[in-house]
Amino acid sequence: MDEIPMYGGQDRSEPALKAADEKLIADATSSFGSPARAAQAWVEQGFRFYQADKLGMATRRFNQAWLMNPENAEVYTGFAAVLHDQGKYCDAMKMMEKALSLKPPSFQGIYADAGRIAARCAAADKTLSGPERAAMIARSDALYRNGEAVEPNKAYLYNSWATAYYWNGQYADAWTMVFKARRAGGNSSPQFLRMLGEKMPQPAQP
Repeated sequence: MDEIPMYGGQDRSEPALKAADEKLIADATSSFGSPARAAQAWVEQGFRFYQADKLGMATRRFNQAWLMNPENAEVYTGFAAVLHDQGKYCDAMKMMEKALSLKPPSFQGIYADAGRIAARCAAADKTLSGPERAAMIARSDALYRNGEAVEPNKAYLYNSWATAYYWNGQYADAWTMVFKARRAGGNSSPQFLRMLGEKMPQPAQP
């Protein structure tokens, strides 16, 4: 359960678990000064484990941060990152929606990350109905447009947007975003360009 986001919905009111959680919170508050500061420290540790591809340990830290401060948006982006790497794209998207509902800073690429996860959810989840898939694709596009409004001419956003279009078969739109990324001073990965080129040869750049 420690390696499942939010402990898999486990009832934490069971006496032994409740006592352990209360001790964790008390010890963390003593060490960091407040539960919120402890949560932020553990979020940062969680992302370090995530970058090292230690997804189980990353989730443990994100869970501890969640216990400390369930209103920390970065906790949910952490859960989303782990779920994304596990191929659980729609579950990851639910976490991103929770993060966005907490009004996190909008200048750290969160809209692009959420847009890409929404696109992967639409492309990968075969249980979605046609209208559900279309709604998820529309959500992806809206998130990217929000990101573009906040941070125009960001190569990271356009490269991410290109991959979102790719996963849902919108190859001409993907090339448009590749060109926008280049104009913004960025470069798409050679592997992605090969994959996109196999689906649709590169058109003339406008």
